Amino acid sequence: MECLAKEGNAIAFLSPLMRAAERGCMQVVEWFVKRGCRDMELCLALTAATSSSQVEVAAYLLPHVPHHVLAALSIEILKAAGERGGGSLDGVAFLLRSDFLGDPAATYAIADSIAKSDDDAVAPELKSFLHEYWSNVAFLEGLREGQEHYLNLVRILKWGESPIFLRDFPGPLRVAIAYLPLYRQCIEAGGGLLWQR
Repeated sequence: MECLAKEGNAIAFLSPLMRAAERGCMQVVEWFVKRGCRDMELCLALTAATSSSQVEVAAYLLPHVPHHVLAALSIEILKAAGERGGGSLDGVAFLLRSDFLGDPAATYAIADSIAKSDDDAVAPELKSFLHEYWSNVAFLEGLREGQEHYLNLVRILKWGESPIFLRDFPGPLRVAIAYLPLYRQCIEAGGGLLWQR
């Protein structure tokens, strides 16, 4: 690659960088980044990696893309990743979990705005995914489910008919039983943010 770049007097690397990012070729992506890429090239490579669900490459590229570029193009990055994702939205989920805007409120707001969008250019799968997990509607549904879950737990604690009473368990074990599903989701998320629901 070094030979091709020097001997061929290549000055633009956008196309090969994007191909490497969407195919998950980390060694090539690292070479391009170390050689020096423009902000837009990095942003487009991040979009390519995200849309191809190349989470490892996206994780490497994310800190290299300047924050002002991410903020300005956040909606377009998510829309493009959802449009070209080929059915998988793992890359989109990665960006959101990673709090790619560096501000949870802004990250949630972007996801919610796309979920509510009337724009026909937004892939229906992306809109549905964001609506179900990352929108304000999902947050309110999660609150409702949480209240219902808490009420059921209190009913079990107060009125359980089991020979082993849940209230007799040590406090940490009761908490583990009550919040095990949430704990599993937190572990699975592996990022800075959980989905709204």
